[in-house]
Amino acid sequence: MLLILMFALFLLTWRRPEAWAAWVHAFAEAGMIGALADWFAVVALFRHPLGLPIPHTAIIPRRKNEIGLSLARFIADNFLHPAVVQQKLESVNLARKSAVWLQSGPGHERVVQTMANLLGWMAGAWQESSVRSFVKRLSRGQLERLDLAPLMGNILDWLVQGGRHQQVLTQALRYAVILLHDHRETIRGNVQRESPWWLPGFIDDRIVQQMLNRIETLLLQMSLDPDHPVRSDFDRILRDWAGDLRTSKELHRAAEEFKRAALENEDLQDYLYGLWMNLVDGMQTDLQSGDSAIRAQLGAFVSSLARELSVDGDMQALVNRWLVDSSIALLEDNRHAVASLVSDTVASWDGDETSERVELAIGHDLQYIRINGTLVGGLVGVIIFAFKHFWA
Repeated sequence: MLLILMFALFLLTWRRPEAWAAWVHAFAEAGMIGALADWFAVVALFRHPLGLPIPHTAIIPRRKNEIGLSLARFIADNFLHPAVVQQKLESVNLARKSAVWLQSGPGHERVVQTMANLLGWMAGAWQESSVRSFVKRLSRGQLERLDLAPLMGNILDWLVQGGRHQQVLTQALRYAVILLHDHRETIRGNVQRESPWWLPGFIDDRIVQQMLNRIETLLLQMSLDPDHPVRSDFDRILRDWAGDLRTSKELHRAAEEFKRAALENEDLQDYLYGLWMNLVDGMQTDLQSGDSAIRAQLGAFVSSLARELSVDGDMQALVNRWLVDSSIALLEDNRHAVASLVSDTVASWDGDETSERVELAIGHDLQYIRINGTLVGGLVGVIIFAFKHFWA
């Protein structure tokens, strides 16, 4: 429209005798030139002007791949460079900001909902026959390669080296004392039923009472005395068993036979799979209910995590350091691959499509380039006319 306006002014002021007409004519003449020049320059970026194959036109469709590569390099070197990202990450306390966000209503609800959705998706995936078949093949292959006897030996070694086996024994002894105390009457009744008819009941009862008292006392002593001889025997037995599991060919063969029998036992596998699917179904049902216990537990966990992280400066520093280090490590290995997403995407576009996408994205600014070219060209024409008029 400006070009048409300039052309109309050019015609209207052509050879008019008035003094002002010469100035308007110079403005319109230079404005037409500026409008046409900028029109040509803008169009040349995206296509051949008027369809003419003029050299160095249709730049974007012709060089879109090089432009995509240059843009990818620019992003990798200026936005994804480790030094740039590290400086930005170290300038903010991400752990503190995350804790504050998690304590807010929207943040807390969003994280809990995301975790619940993830659990729901995982539970739903188990309903797919293809997923079940894949996991079954994968787990069977891993179990077939598992060397069971040495693994059990290493587990026993881990228990013994940290004294954990004694803690397990202590808890087992305490539990045995409780069970024995709670079921004394049941044991007495069973013994009385199995006793000979000719044995008086009071003698039978006295024997049982003394036996139970002595067993309960022995179990209590063993649970309270860390130096009890039975504990030493238990320690020695576990150490010997751990060594035998790693070295004994007989135990190794027995463990392999047990593993093979378990893998070939379809009833056992169906039973274990049924238990697992009951758990999955229960999880799905709970997550879909309005008063989901799992969702409540997730909410309590997120609240506790946010509360502790918000007041623990040392943990914030540790989390921030981990975020910085992990982000930098990921960027150093993958920043060019991430940036190549730009070049690969641009390379997959058609040349005309690329040109159209870019032109639509910046079309508003392109209009102002044409407007500015027309007006600036007109002003320059007036300046040149003034120079000729006053100094020529």
